[in-house]
Amino acid sequence: MVRVAEKRFPKTLENHASFRLAIPSIGLIGAALAAIWWMAIRMLWNEWELDPQYSYGFLVPIICLALFLQRWRDRPVEVDPGSLGIVALLALPPLSFLAGVQPFFEANPEWRVPGIAGAFSAVFLTLLLVYSIGGSSWLRHFLFPVCFFIIAIPWPRNAEEAIMGFFMEKNAIAALEMLHWLGYEAIRRGHLITLPTGTLGVEEACSGVRSLQSGIMAALFFGEMFRFSTFIRCGLVCSAVFVALLGNFLRATFLSVIASNEGVAAIEKWHDIAGYAILVSTLGTLWTLAHFYNKSRISRGYTATSCDAPEESPHISGAIRFFSVATILVAAVSLVGTESWYRWHERSASNESGWTLKSGSPGTKSVSIPDRTRRMLFFPEGFSERFWDTEGNKWQFFYLRWPAGRTAIQALGIHDPRTCLASIGMVFEKQLPSVMMKVGAENFLFRVFLFRESTRPVLVFHSVIAGGGRNADGESLAAGAQDEDYTLRGRWKVVSKGIRNQGQTLIEAAVWNTRDVEGAANSLATFLNATVEERPPFRK
Repeated sequence: MVRVAEKRFPKTLENHASFRLAIPSIGLIGAALAAIWWMAIRMLWNEWELDPQYSYGFLVPIICLALFLQRWRDRPVEVDPGSLGIVALLALPPLSFLAGVQPFFEANPEWRVPGIAGAFSAVFLTLLLVYSIGGSSWLRHFLFPVCFFIIAIPWPRNAEEAIMGFFMEKNAIAALEMLHWLGYEAIRRGHLITLPTGTLGVEEACSGVRSLQSGIMAALFFGEMFRFSTFIRCGLVCSAVFVALLGNFLRATFLSVIASNEGVAAIEKWHDIAGYAILVSTLGTLWTLAHFYNKSRISRGYTATSCDAPEESPHISGAIRFFSVATILVAAVSLVGTESWYRWHERSASNESGWTLKSGSPGTKSVSIPDRTRRMLFFPEGFSERFWDTEGNKWQFFYLRWPAGRTAIQALGIHDPRTCLASIGMVFEKQLPSVMMKVGAENFLFRVFLFRESTRPVLVFHSVIAGGGRNADGESLAAGAQDEDYTLRGRWKVVSKGIRNQGQTLIEAAVWNTRDVEGAANSLATFLNATVEERPPFRK
């Protein structure tokens, strides 16, 4: 036994020594990964914060790290990846994109394309780094924990709106059918269900997309945690889809019954409770399925096939250390350079415009804005009113203000008339030519939409006005939002001029029973000029 101890002791010393030598290299790689993922996550952060559908995104990086560490305990032996020249060439495009897109994101934070592409770039770079250290065996072993981050990427807006609209319509149809079976009187119009006690709207939160996304994330997590086969993991994902959709159908039916019996006002008390109940039941069902299947396979004699991790620390080549240092420097130059570029252009810019609109004008009636809308749009100041023009047409008017910051324009991205008005049963017909209105000393560009509510035409005027006065060159900081040029050329224009979000104002007005755009625009201009006044400093 003495000989055995003497034989193993030098090897133990050697392992500890190699680990101590590897610590600086591991620290470099950790710093490089942190730089890569920070550039990617900062472009998704506000989407996670603002949009309740993606609020689970904050947990995903933590789960990825936990799954990676779990896999680290039984990692395979390293395989020589061979020459790293090709790996370096493959890493250049995603790293260059992550660094170069930061100025675009700063000026266009509502644009999801940089965030989506940046997240995939970070995933690809991480997989390349894993391959560079451990070869193909490590790439296969750590593929799932790294790619799990993809579940937190927001969907493209067009796809998201189409999917949400589909689910909202199907939920409304299913809830209406169930109400008829239960003997309640109800009529559906778009996403609205009209009851004797009022009108119930099937909103984005009731579409089922949020619980569907959370359910898929949980199914993938449980499948990895128990190391299920690919077939069983697919079964868990299918179960998540079924349970989430069934739960939201039951939720919509339950709220419809509550509205029929107690009135639409009672929905506010039960809306969030029902949503959390569906989320908990979805996650609980998936955990139960995964847990009992795991117990079943253990009772059938299943044993996890795992191997002990190699005792030696991973070999970190000089090329990998060089790449890590280069990545850190590129990220630092990109982030510091981006901030310096915009601060230079904003050095003598005013953060506020000199006007505001007042509420309570003669002939107007105040309309309360629902708390759910306030939470979704995050606007600190604003109001809504009804008024009637000289032709006797009814108007609904909104005025919302945001201070400088990314959340302003990203919150506005959630509010688009074509999405919001469709959710309350209006049918979008077409977008009409934009009109320019002179209000006080300012010229505001309004987009004009034509909707139909039942048989009545509805004209909607929509304008997003950027704050910020003028920059150091005397150019208006409102130009980017006022022109609403969302082409690549338009987005580059605001980057080249150093214009980023300096506060936003939303003016939206809808008028019923008219298709006369010119007459309606004159009526709205008259109303705006009667309510405009000098703007006080923004209250923080």
